[in-house]
Amino acid sequence: MNATRTRRRTVAAAVAALLAVPALSACGVSFGAATDQPYQPGDGVIDRSGAIDVLNALVVSATPGSGRLVVGLVNNTDEDDELTGVVAAGDGSPVTFELGDGETTIPAGELLNLAGDDAAVVSVTGDEESVLPGKFLRLTLQFQTADDVTVNVPVLAQNEDYEDVEIPDAEATASATDTPTESSTESPEE
Repeated sequence: MNATRTRRRTVAAAVAALLAVPALSACGVSFGAATDQPYQPGDGVIDRSGAIDVLNALVVSATPGSGRLVVGLVNNTDEDDELTGVVAAGDGSPVTFELGDGETTIPAGELLNLAGDDAAVVSVTGDEESVLPGKFLRLTLQFQTADDVTVNVPVLAQNEDYEDVEIPDAEATASATDTPTESSTESPEE
């Protein structure tokens, strides 16, 4: 009697295992399986179409009308390159980008993280309806050697994940660029 019970249990376990195999393996059996597709778990956008990879590009905004571009730039070449500018893509955009002081060199085969402490700060200013969490900004990253890269980046609020991102004060940036400089052709007052 024990031998019959043991045999039945063995057969039942083997049948259960055979039935479970197709169900458990069905997730990754085709060429379009999700595990075969590139996946970016970040909030920003990626572009790997050129010599410079743009990784997790986004704008962090604390107040409507201003923010900071954060992005990882990976140089896929054998020569150093440099980020030379960021401009709004499209005609008549109410958004401007200012590339501030800091590191802009993207070493060959390495990463420049524009959210890093030593990296250049790219401040973003515009009207309150354009630079606002939930919106997207179309921008072009310009490089010394590599081709320009144009992407649509989301604007995200400076909360939880981005609370440590330092955002330049929009008013201070505007006043610094609006401050007139003295001309050398003016005559001294007596």
